[in-house]
Amino acid sequence: MDIIEHIQRSPKQRRYETPLLFMHGAWHQAHSWELWLDYFADLGYETHAISLPGHGRSSLHKHHLNFYSFQDYVDALAAEIASIKPTPVVMGHSLGGAVVQAYLADHQLPAAVLLATLPSCGITPMTLRLLGKKPLAFGLGLLALNLYRWVGTPELAKFLFLNRDTRVNVEQFQATLCGESMRVALRLQLPFARVNRERTPMLVVAGENDAMFTVKEQQATARKYGATCLVIKDQPHNLMMESAWKQVADQVHEWLTQAGLP
Repeated sequence: MDIIEHIQRSPKQRRYETPLLFMHGAWHQAHSWELWLDYFADLGYETHAISLPGHGRSSLHKHHLNFYSFQDYVDALAAEIASIKPTPVVMGHSLGGAVVQAYLADHQLPAAVLLATLPSCGITPMTLRLLGKKPLAFGLGLLALNLYRWVGTPELAKFLFLNRDTRVNVEQFQATLCGESMRVALRLQLPFARVNRERTPMLVVAGENDAMFTVKEQQATARKYGATCLVIKDQPHNLMMESAWKQVADQVHEWLTQAGLP
C-alpha cells in the first residue's frame, strides 16, 4: 500500500467547521495548492492537500506510474477523505477533478469544486487538439508510453498550464512536475463517471484560455451534474497559482458560504 503525502494547515481562528481537501491534477503534487492552502486557512478553514501515488512525496509502491489505474487514484482519494473529520469539501484540479467525479458516483460530500476539470466525456478531444498543436512532443510521448514528455520542458509546461505573460517562475514550476500514468490516460479517453442520484452541490470553474480543456467542455460537465459553471476571463489551466488565483479563491469562498456550509 502506498504512503500518501498529506499536507494540513490549521487556521489561527477556525471560522468554518467543514474542512477543505485539495486534489491536484496530472503531473502535479499537493504543493501545487500552496497559495490556496494558506489563503483558505487564513479565512478560517482547516485545509488539506494530498499527492497521488508516485506524485510529490507519496510512495511508488507499484514501482512505475504506468502500473497505476484510475481506480487506484480514486481509492487513494477515498482513503484520505475518510481520514478527515468532519467530511471535507473536496476541490479537484484537472485530473483531480476527474477523480472527484468518479468518487462522487458512489459517495456524497458537503460540496465539491472542479477546477479546470478533466471533462466527463473523456480526454480524446484534448489529445487530438494537443497532437495537432505539438505533434512531435505529444506524439513521441504517446509512442514511448511516457507522458512526462508532454511536460518535460519549461516551454511545454508553460504552454499547457500557464499564462503567456506569467509571473510564475516557469523553470522552477516545471521542475516540480513528475510523470503520469499512461494506464490512467488510456482509461480516460472515454467517459468515466456516472451521476449519483444523491447529488453533491458542485461548482465548476473554467479558465477562458485553458490550453487543455475548452470552456464548452467545462460547461458540458457542469450540465451533467446540475452544477454552476464559472468562467474566469483571460486565465489558463492552473487557476490556483496564476495571476487571478486570489480572485478565483474568493469566488469559490463566496460560493461555499452561499451553500450554507457550517
